[in-house]
Parts: sequence; C-alpha cells; structure tokens
Amino acid sequence: MIRRLKDSTLSQGLTLLINSRIKSYGKVLNLKVDSKQKNIELEILLKGEKEPIQVTVNEYEVIEEKGHWYLLAQEIVTSREWINIVAENFLKGQRFEIPEQYAKMLKLVL
Repeated sequence: MIRRLKDSTLSQGLTLLINSRIKSYGKVLNLKVDSKQKNIELEILLKGEKEPIQVTVNEYEVIEEKGHWYLLAQEIVTSREWINIVAENFLKGQRFEIPEQYAKMLKLVL
C-alpha cells in the first residue's frame, strides 16, 4: 500500500514536471510509475499528431546529491522509431534535475 501511494505521488509530480517542460510540444495524457520494477510508462500527445506516442523508461533512478534531486534514465523506448534514436543519442544516461517544488514531494515519499 505504501509503495502504491509513493508511485502515485511520483506519477503526479512527474506528470506536472514533464508537462511544464514539453508544453510547447504536447502534453502527457497518462503516466504511471512502478518503483518496484523501476520503470515509468507514459502516453504523450504531441502537437500535430493524431495518435499519442507510448514511452517506457526502464531502469530509472532517483538520485539525491548535495541537496539536489535527479532522475536518471538508463533506457527509453517509444512507439516511434525516430524518437528512439533521439532518446538513445540525447537522453540515455543523462541526469535531469528535479525542480525543488517536485523534489519536496519526493522527500515525503522516499
């Protein structure tokens, strides 16, 4: 039960974070965190597209370092081949800082 609450809180926070970062490109329709399996599943509707894309982040890590929180994605797989290439070249293994307002949520559930 605690893990489900944690996953739900992380899902809500990540949805807000990602939507704030991609608002020029589209929006997250659905996001689900599974902390036991260490994966995140997203459904994103990009502007100009009729069908949403499916995104799976496998082997993610949430890292705290010197008071800052980061999300590290080891593998990103999407339903669009060209986005898989972009993810491999620019996102894989990159740390993304989690803004303080969302990091506070993490502190409560981790």
